[in-house]
Amino acid sequence: MKKVKVLTGTDIPFCTPSHPYSMVVQIKRVIDRIAESRDDEFQYNCNSVDGVKMFELYGRKQKGLKVQYYINGKPSTFAQVLEDFGRADKFLSEIASPQDK
Repeated sequence: MKKVKVLTGTDIPFCTPSHPYSMVVQIKRVIDRIAESRDDEFQYNCNSVDGVKMFELYGRKQKGLKVQYYINGKPSTFAQVLEDFGRADKFLSEIASPQDK
């Protein structure tokens, strides 16, 4: 039988994606820099549920940023982004359920 060790945690520096806590701390710092900047337009790549939630809860609701989401280049809403991320759970459910053959 083959064995796989899956290492997780904030002490794992080369992990993709980063630990969720590290991700939200990083994005909070980015949002704080954006809020303090003289520039008025920014772009940030983020494929993390927790990261997107930080943009919504902290960036939009606490710092007053106008946050526009995009999915593959198309303007989207926060709910649509979460739904898109949910495709992973759907795929996992399909893999876990018995297959008709």
